[in-house]
Amino acid sequence: MTAYRLLFRTAVLALATATATVASARLPRPEYAPPDVSAPSAAPPPAPEPAAWRALVVGGGPRPPMNQVAIEAHIRYFTTLLPSWVERRVLFADGRRGTQSVQYLDGRRMRYRAPRLPRIDGATTRPGFDAIWRRFVAARPADPLLLYFAGHGSRNPRNDLDNNGFDLWGGGGLSVRELAARVEELPEGTPVVVVMAQCFSGAFANLLFEGGRPDGALVERDVVGFFAATKERPASGCTPEINEATYNDFSSVFFAALSGVDRLGRRVTGADFDGNRFVGMNEAYAYALLHQATSDVPVATSDVFLRRFVHKPDHETMATPYSRILAWATPAERAALEGLSGALGLRGEDRLRTTYDLELGPGAGPQDVEDVTSAHRLRFIRLAKSVVLARALRQGGDRARIERFERLRAAEARNPLLEAKAAKPSREKASGPTPGGSTVRAGAAGTSPQAATQRREPRPDRQKVERRRQGRP
Repeated sequence: MTAYRLLFRTAVLALATATATVASARLPRPEYAPPDVSAPSAAPPPAPEPAAWRALVVGGGPRPPMNQVAIEAHIRYFTTLLPSWVERRVLFADGRRGTQSVQYLDGRRMRYRAPRLPRIDGATTRPGFDAIWRRFVAARPADPLLLYFAGHGSRNPRNDLDNNGFDLWGGGGLSVRELAARVEELPEGTPVVVVMAQCFSGAFANLLFEGGRPDGALVERDVVGFFAATKERPASGCTPEINEATYNDFSSVFFAALSGVDRLGRRVTGADFDGNRFVGMNEAYAYALLHQATSDVPVATSDVFLRRFVHKPDHETMATPYSRILAWATPAERAALEGLSGALGLRGEDRLRTTYDLELGPGAGPQDVEDVTSAHRLRFIRLAKSVVLARALRQGGDRARIERFERLRAAEARNPLLEAKAAKPSREKASGPTPGGSTVRAGAAGTSPQAATQRREPRPDRQKVERRRQGRP
């Protein structure tokens, strides 16, 4: 990428951030509670089933001018949400602590510094990814796996948008089908959750299908994903700004709702849409649809499932009365639909058709991917369509497909963070905890000399929170 194009991209990102800030005044505000105050409840929340989740983080841009400080901050925030005993590995940029590889904005000047992540286990390159998959993931293939990708994405160079890629350090990328091949090496009973923050990431929802191909057979494993953008659109969140109080990327809002704590240490409430005192990933996704004030148009695996297997013309779907859509929606879907509808000023039983005509009708014209209001209309349209298609699927009578869809939705409703917390080891083995918290015997599979020297992730403290609020690194 030329220097001119890099400067242009930075300017566009800055403009998009400013636009989103203005638009956020019209959107429902996230609900926060003081960090040290717990909301009263009549009974404790239901205990999730314990599960020994492990986490693999793949992050960083392809080179220093594309390796913004926000990407590093997203990774740091995510890893602080993992219980200390959860094994994790982090790939970041070139894998070296001494390289001036992180771009940040100092006033009006663009500068570079070395990474400040608590742990880095390797480079975000193809050899680095293959090595960590072999040593960490494949070494214990039956363990539930949480994959988090934070960086940049690219359209497929042959315009096959179902096979887009995640940009790797130094050039090249990891495509949908390449990641699918890796996931397919795991036993069918291994649950996999994928969260991706990069542009064009919605293509990776094709991990639902064999070979990562949209026309492939549906895989049997419980693989679910939540992605910042459709396969055709860019995503926000890659800024050189150091003030984390301004960050509003999809994955940060998603994980804040899922964990109940945002990146500044504030408690986040309002995502328990069904009132069972438990926030699932489906609710965190709906929360992000409603509260993320950017031009992102996120995607979930269930959206892609429905569009693959339910063939209902758009003109029929969009003619569905709004009251019926609300009646068919889950509590999380209903809350997002009502919130978006109110923020956008939508009215009437025909609001879905009216909004569709405005955005995608014959006279709509080309879409502006930086238009925040347009993006929120698309969120409303896509969510309402998923509700209608789910209703059509259930009425279609294909019992096997219905059961598979309900299993997918149940997997999307899990909370890996709480399940991992519930799986806290009852005792430490003699060798002590591994870096990242898991207890294993010395020399066990999945460990390395480099990992053995890493320290545990620190928990956020008040001083760090205050520095982030003030925009200090």
